[in-house]
Amino acid sequence: MPSLAPHISVPRPSYSQARENLVKAIPPKLLCLLACGGRDCRYEGPDCWKLNQQVIRGIFSSWVTDDIIAMARPSNHLIQKYNIIDQFNRLNIKSIINMQLPGEHAHCGPPLDPDSGFTYSPQTFMDNDIYFYNFGMPDYGVSSLVGIIDGLKVLDFAVKEGRVAIHCHAGLGRTGVLIACYLIYTLRISPSEAVHYVRIKRPRSIQTRTQINQVFDFARLLGTQLVQYPDLSLRHGAPFTLQHYLNRQALLLHGQEARKLRHTPKVVYLLCVRLSCLALGLPPPPEVQVELEKRSGIKTLSKTVRDTLVSRQHLPLLNEGCKSSRGASGSVSSWDEPQVYLERKHEVLLDKRSYSDSDLSKMTDLELSPYGAAALGNEKHWCVEDLIQTDRRSVSPVLGMLSGGHPAAKKQTHNPTMSNMMPNNNEAKRRASASKNALPKYSSSLEVPCS
Repeated sequence: MPSLAPHISVPRPSYSQARENLVKAIPPKLLCLLACGGRDCRYEGPDCWKLNQQVIRGIFSSWVTDDIIAMARPSNHLIQKYNIIDQFNRLNIKSIINMQLPGEHAHCGPPLDPDSGFTYSPQTFMDNDIYFYNFGMPDYGVSSLVGIIDGLKVLDFAVKEGRVAIHCHAGLGRTGVLIACYLIYTLRISPSEAVHYVRIKRPRSIQTRTQINQVFDFARLLGTQLVQYPDLSLRHGAPFTLQHYLNRQALLLHGQEARKLRHTPKVVYLLCVRLSCLALGLPPPPEVQVELEKRSGIKTLSKTVRDTLVSRQHLPLLNEGCKSSRGASGSVSSWDEPQVYLERKHEVLLDKRSYSDSDLSKMTDLELSPYGAAALGNEKHWCVEDLIQTDRRSVSPVLGMLSGGHPAAKKQTHNPTMSNMMPNNNEAKRRASASKNALPKYSSSLEVPCS
């Protein structure tokens, strides 16, 4: 009988805590000179980069997926010298997403464009039928979860129109955060898998602790919205209404689809349309065909991501009998979560009076590895209003976490007995007490602020 595969390693920040604090304290002009090189900034041209690091000739750039390029910021000088617009057209790049704030890194490379506050005029791209979007984040930082979700909806739309180029200053930190969140949003993979994959394709991406935590926070938020039925986050006896479901759906859908399905669950709509066509003997409608093509593309991208992670030994190569949700269940809830905190999560489960299938899966994972993937504790039950109104009261804790895009309760051939997984309450309490006395207390770093 094959054993369960170990969990994927947790990504670590590229910068030390001291360097992050120093970056925040240094004035912008001095920061450009010390960290980037000032007028000779290595990110403002191709001189420091090999040809295989210039997917777009003249700009430090890399393919992350077949449809998304991460790149350093272009400039009016580079656009003209290297015919960037012609390169975009040849590569079928239909959109450019700018993650910068106007006026930043003014002392790196050529002077900023006086009208836009960037190193180029967005009108240059728009005049050539290339969409321009700006979702500014602070340098070395992140935006709110609302800003991330808005950027993801635009990115998802843009990918349907053609390929997309995303940049901040160097195309590493903020650009990497958006792409990693897009992979979680699209493929339902774990945050650790998303960060590792982006770093494989674009080395040194997602640099700071804040940026890594933003990816994990987004994964936790998305995980609560993907629940299709009432779950353990609801208080005992609390109703789960159609409006609750539609609030979750509204967070994930966008564009024409969001407008059409304001009052109807998507799964119900597609099922009714398909059944009606079968009853009338008609071919599948365009909506169903588009959804099938979308899922086919997602499946292909998901396989590419998994194969890449396996080839770089971030994911174990699974045996055929072990290819299940737990075999690729992801990572711990945060890159800096202490082991004792996970142990206390385990004790929460052991002290419960009843168990669901998902509870048993989490208990098994935590038994097998101290760095299990379950995320329990001080999570919040999210809906659209929670992201906008800060005065809403949170609901009771959620006992679920995004786990690599597969249902946590999928059955496997390996089914340990209840007696093996549930020690008696006295033993559980004894271990919990010993753990609290022996080790210092830690607080969770996973609370997502209402933005």
